[in-house]
Amino acid sequence: MRLEDWLNFYSQILSDFGFSAEKDEEAAKLMHSLGKEKLLDSSVLRERIEGKSVAIIGYALKEGEVEKVEEEVKITAGKAVLRCKLIPDIHVTDMEEDPEILKKLEKKGCILVLHAHGDNMDRIRKVVPKIGKFVGTTQSKPFNRMYNFGGFTDGDRAAILAKEMRASSISLYGFDFEKADGLKRKKLQWARQILEFEGLI
Repeated sequence: MRLEDWLNFYSQILSDFGFSAEKDEEAAKLMHSLGKEKLLDSSVLRERIEGKSVAIIGYALKEGEVEKVEEEVKITAGKAVLRCKLIPDIHVTDMEEDPEILKKLEKKGCILVLHAHGDNMDRIRKVVPKIGKFVGTTQSKPFNRMYNFGGFTDGDRAAILAKEMRASSISLYGFDFEKADGLKRKKLQWARQILEFEGLI
């Protein structure tokens, strides 16, 4: 996703939800300051993804669905990692999981892609000091190993990341844009629009 296309979505999302761009920027700076030498270059993602088939695994995963995943690279989105019995190649999250889960994933060779936004600064402070290396992302302007590939929720960010890193194909598992209420449903409607815009659904 071109940065200018994402920023167009982003300005609409800020308005729709009443989020603060300044808080998003503050969160990105916090992650950067705490991460320092832990922050990985995005080339680690390209090395793992480029030219390969990729499965994006979302939280609405049905019983037995993960066993059908045959793609070469498996990327979990947020709490989906709690529902599937596999260690993903890459895990994209804004860190709602227990930090111990993220530490375990990293030790087993999973690349963590941790997202900073205005509402998760407490999680950033809790998680970043406890883990090793990771890729940092922001939804505001990128800088110095804080990347912005585009996307709003963990799921659509994961899919857009795979496209950005030149996956040969991208399949979505466990995505249900209607199975939620209130704020979560509203977020999923934006995720659907973004994925449609990028030709991923």
